[in-house]
Amino acid sequence: MITENKTYLDPRKVYLPITDEDARVASLQVAEEDEVKVGQIIAKKYRGKEAIPVIATVSGKVLGVEQRIDRFGKVIDHVIIENDRKNTLEAFDTFDGEVPTQIIRNQLLRLGIHQVSLDGLYTDIRFDQPIEHLMVDAIYTNEPFISLDYDCIVKEAEEITDGILLLAKACKAKTVTLLVDKFMNQEALDEIGKAISDTIIELEVINSKKMNGVDYKIARKLINRRPSINLLDDGIMFTTVFVARSAYQVIRQGLPLTTRKVALTGDAFVTNALYDVRIGTLFEYLVEDLGGYTDEEALSCHIGNFLSGNQVESDAFSIAAHIDSIDVSRYRDVEEDVCIKCGDCNDICPTDILPQNIMDAELRSVNERIVELHTDDCIECGLCTYVCPSKINVLEWVRRAKRRVG
Repeated sequence: MITENKTYLDPRKVYLPITDEDARVASLQVAEEDEVKVGQIIAKKYRGKEAIPVIATVSGKVLGVEQRIDRFGKVIDHVIIENDRKNTLEAFDTFDGEVPTQIIRNQLLRLGIHQVSLDGLYTDIRFDQPIEHLMVDAIYTNEPFISLDYDCIVKEAEEITDGILLLAKACKAKTVTLLVDKFMNQEALDEIGKAISDTIIELEVINSKKMNGVDYKIARKLINRRPSINLLDDGIMFTTVFVARSAYQVIRQGLPLTTRKVALTGDAFVTNALYDVRIGTLFEYLVEDLGGYTDEEALSCHIGNFLSGNQVESDAFSIAAHIDSIDVSRYRDVEEDVCIKCGDCNDICPTDILPQNIMDAELRSVNERIVELHTDDCIECGLCTYVCPSKINVLEWVRRAKRRVG
């Protein structure tokens, strides 16, 4: 459980990844020994012909490039910047009132709002295809296991609302849906309710403690059909209030995305905390700040959403813009039982596929059956594994089946 709110905004060095899952080629825009400012472009990564800026999150000296793992356990290049602790900011334009759509889009991309939320159904912030619906989540990604510090919604409801509307204009969205938690404290609910009154934003109040893929169901209702794995393909952009708040800062204040909130949880830590942390900070710095691990043997490190995040074999990674939670716990060898054909995984699946049947087809290597069961419709939400009474990692079997048939 989160017991503390902490900050770690002034690391000695930052390590900034310059490629990702979608953009695997990058060109450096700086050289060793160069002095850089906060927000300066240090590299451009390429998704096809599109060049996406990678920006410095601190000011200081470029020390070079080093290979480190990312949240997927892949070894990629990181630019290292030695923090001069002056926080010298490159100057950016600010905009009041109504802002043209293209200016919003350009400013969001230039100042680091691109790939911020990865887990579950969240989409990138990109505008290369038509978007009709904007969904914004005000519920922390790991609900109901840990809770967001809702103070930020109480204090910044107006800014968050303005950010949502700026994103909606950038999308040219016809509908805007804000998902809020029925267990959100009343003050936060009141403040966000007042802020969105007289706007196009519609509230969806959901039960965060009932794990049933409600975000997928809301998306399905918006388009009146089964959504794709990537909601952008269905004209839906899905993101979080953190991104909305960042959009406000980027457009109204000219502040690049340099920090984010990250939850550190698990019994490997003496305390669990919600950090406001500088992007590019080494995870080991945060571990040290929390007092180290309680036990350094047989630990399991999980990055991202509790159900659909990624297990990594090393903790030698830096905090990227899209990392919002990290759990480190003592390794538990959970013994799986045999499948009892209860059907719980089939019943809970928000996409209406049959995970138990897919697992059976994968165990028997029946490719044709795997295709017939629409395995490629799996959104990897993890609910099938969550409800399995036999403790089987059903999701992993479905993932294997997806890989088998391409």
